[in-house]
Amino acid sequence: MRTSMKSSLFRPFVLTAAFASGACSSEAPIITPSDAAITDSAITDSGATDAPPIVTDNGPRPDSGTPPVGAPTPVTTFQFDRARTGANRAETRLTVAAVQAGFARVAAFAPALDGEVYAQPLYLPNLMVGGARHDVLFVATQANSMYALDASTGAELWRTSLGTSVRSGMQQCGNISTIGVVSTGVIDPATNTLYAVAFTNDGGLQFKLNALDVTTGQQRAGYPANISPPAVGGSSFDPRATGQRGALQFSDGRVFVPFGGLYGDCGIYHGWVVGIDAANPAQQVAFATPGRGSGIWAVGGSAMDETGRLFVATGNSTPLGGHTPGSFGERVIRLGGGASGPTSSTDDASFFEASDARMLDLQDLDIGSVSPMVLPPIAGASRLLWQGGKAGVSYLINRENLGGTGSQVFQQRYFSGGNFGAAAAWSNGTDTFVFAPGRGSRAGCSGSGGVMALRVTATGLTTAWCSATVSNPSPPAVSSNGNDNGILWVAGTSPASLRAIDISNGMEIFADAPPSVRQWTPVVVADGRVYVTGSRTVSLFTTR
Repeated sequence: MRTSMKSSLFRPFVLTAAFASGACSSEAPIITPSDAAITDSAITDSGATDAPPIVTDNGPRPDSGTPPVGAPTPVTTFQFDRARTGANRAETRLTVAAVQAGFARVAAFAPALDGEVYAQPLYLPNLMVGGARHDVLFVATQANSMYALDASTGAELWRTSLGTSVRSGMQQCGNISTIGVVSTGVIDPATNTLYAVAFTNDGGLQFKLNALDVTTGQQRAGYPANISPPAVGGSSFDPRATGQRGALQFSDGRVFVPFGGLYGDCGIYHGWVVGIDAANPAQQVAFATPGRGSGIWAVGGSAMDETGRLFVATGNSTPLGGHTPGSFGERVIRLGGGASGPTSSTDDASFFEASDARMLDLQDLDIGSVSPMVLPPIAGASRLLWQGGKAGVSYLINRENLGGTGSQVFQQRYFSGGNFGAAAAWSNGTDTFVFAPGRGSRAGCSGSGGVMALRVTATGLTTAWCSATVSNPSPPAVSSNGNDNGILWVAGTSPASLRAIDISNGMEIFADAPPSVRQWTPVVVADGRVYVTGSRTVSLFTTR
């Protein structure tokens, strides 16, 4: 019997006996074909404007780059910041009391979109468009359209075509019927430019980097630019076997674009990070994994720390079981960023590999199914990075010295069905949490799937609470007013759901069903609004 989603409101989530978390399960993760699931190697006029300066993030510290309390809050990159924490710490309207008192989906918010949506929407407040001020939501589709929508009404402000989209049969494998903009773009607030990658078929298959004026949708001079990285060692770039699912980063005048393979692991592909000079996009440098496979395909792409270093996670080498130390599969890799990046090193301090990486490769249990996340500072701890994977294991890693094979600070298996997409993190000044999304049974908690709140210490993770069951949870988001009124937001795909949880006690304070939810696309929270991405929809929730 299907019970009402409202029936779980204000229900505490009680911890139960933990299950064993030593060996990894051979259970394959559940894939949802109806969501065109992108699995392991996935795809899965310039000039000044009068828009006000946009405050953006420059690192993982809880207060780094955060707008002052009460200021409008832009969302210029995946999961809110370069560290990929998913935390908006300047949200004054969505308090716990306000959400409990009256919060709902705005049925009149119904933008008409021309294709499927996979990329996380981006958001800029108080932007001058067409001679008037608007809060603007930027949404990309598989028809290679970029939309600027009024963030309150859904009305179209401008739309730009980014080229002819690609039918899936034109690549060697894959399972998205029409491929356009799949990854989340990034906005450079200094120039009011939105960068996005489109896959196009205009005389041949080509990934193109677009640079759009956020006020008009017009391309900047020199764009769009073909992404054609030079060969790296023995690795060559082949768009027929390559997918671009991971979110973009922008730093020091450079756009960083990650690549992996396609659903089905066909052809000869590699994991790539291409650094593109925004002022001269023909200037491109790249990192590529030397072995076949080892794609960088998780939706978050890379995490970046306060020094500008990039952290990526790779999937399986191919063919499955071909894992060798030289393949760079099943690793977390640190790359130099900055104006000359990406740069790489082969020393042990620059990568982490699980001690059972061979087994993970044999069973297609990619550590790269989820994006790395740079954690806020922890008292008494080295600077830490969180990583999950298809085996459902959470790792804490010293990002100053990744340490090579088996060098994690901590590891434990929390989900029997694995982690996918991206996690979130938040600190209230006393406690720091990782909010890990996953599938299957959960260590120490009843129910199946959803989000586990894991308290971070200098030496490990402990379970604080678990959400109610959520099928195929999206990357969660956090809203708070500084250290107060922390709320976790998570959506699930089947049935489609949106839930809000009071972080202080694990109590669910809101639940509802949007029309649909896109797997692995984060919830966006800004200025009293919550956006949930669906199939061809974006739904708006707000207080009444």
